[in-house]
Amino acid sequence: MLNFHDMISAEYPEFDESILKLTGTDVVRPVKTTPLHEFKFRDYCKENGIVCYLPVRRVWRIHNVNSNGKAYNYSKEVLRPMFTSYVFVKVPLERLRRLFDTKLVAKILSVSNLTAFIEEVKTVRKVELIGFKQELEFHEDIAVGDRFKIMSGAWEGVTGWLSCRDKKFKWTVQIEFVHQLITTTINPSKFKMVKL
Repeated sequence: MLNFHDMISAEYPEFDESILKLTGTDVVRPVKTTPLHEFKFRDYCKENGIVCYLPVRRVWRIHNVNSNGKAYNYSKEVLRPMFTSYVFVKVPLERLRRLFDTKLVAKILSVSNLTAFIEEVKTVRKVELIGFKQELEFHEDIAVGDRFKIMSGAWEGVTGWLSCRDKKFKWTVQIEFVHQLITTTINPSKFKMVKL
């Protein structure tokens, strides 16, 4: 069986650093798209000069084929959104409401602290890049324990919950503004952690 690290190439998903730098009346917002339209909305933004960020993860899709009476299957690596129906955009405030004209946008979420939100977008990018180096499991509903913040290493700045499963430590990271969880196995002794 192939190792996950052998299956992925060295290429990382695109990321426009300018989404982290605000100028003039620019705002950064999470946009909830209509179901299954994350990539179409990202393409719309690119075509119209809107800075956007769609965090993705790699998954293997198995295709079952029946050809000439013979059944076989093959797998192919595909990109899926890290967070179902969410894309982050940076637009001038006066253009924000016009995003609804696309019919691809279901909701534009408000952000109470823009500086903290931009830090969370940076954290999402870190997690995305880590996901291209090691396998991550994505979950929508996980029981939580004590909450920690990692203060060193590749996971620095990430908050989550530490739980014990299958006699292994697993670090569960919750990206709080989209209420979804990511689980990966780490060795807690290699990271400095502070209980919140």
